[in-house]
Amino acid sequence: MTGCDIVLTKWIALKGTSLIAEKKENELLKEFSGYFINIARCFDSYLSVQREREIAEGFGVLYTCETGEGGIYKALWEMGEELGVGFEVELKAIPVKQETIEISNFFDIDPYKLLSGGSLLLVTEKGHDLSHIMQKNGINAAVIGKTNDTKDRVILNDSIRRFICPRDKDEIGVILSEAKDLYRKDQHGQKRKTHQNSKGH
Repeated sequence: MTGCDIVLTKWIALKGTSLIAEKKENELLKEFSGYFINIARCFDSYLSVQREREIAEGFGVLYTCETGEGGIYKALWEMGEELGVGFEVELKAIPVKQETIEISNFFDIDPYKLLSGGSLLLVTEKGHDLSHIMQKNGINAAVIGKTNDTKDRVILNDSIRRFICPRDKDEIGVILSEAKDLYRKDQHGQKRKTHQNSKGH
């Protein structure tokens, strides 16, 4: 599966952003308006992936995984492990809401390691076609990188190359000790196999 496009639907860290906005509202009000915090809290309305999963299955993708604990970095690492491929992903191509960036900056956490959910990581030979179909159906989607025949799992940020570490911890643990349990409770019975970016459109 080398030379294939990696596609991400919606935006990263939706679940983590929503939980932080809900549980840390008083702290956030020192910096942000109630309106801003409510927008972030309502990110949980994006968490269903049923429609994009149906589209992906009809399109004929090679790999599907819902992002979750550990954020997009962990999801990418697991994809590489399962498919036995390396990859290069453009950091600035990864869709992320502006509210996620600002809340992450406020708490000094990495949004790319933040509890996700509500977005699918897909591998296909025709990523731009798939993204176009998703967008026609009202679902944000972007090609964020390509698989290759190395074992390197690389994030590109302009001229900087960063290798993903499988031991990276989810940033939600820095903020909320109970958040992981809440996430697992929300996901009970569901199988999850199948600060610089500002693309919040």
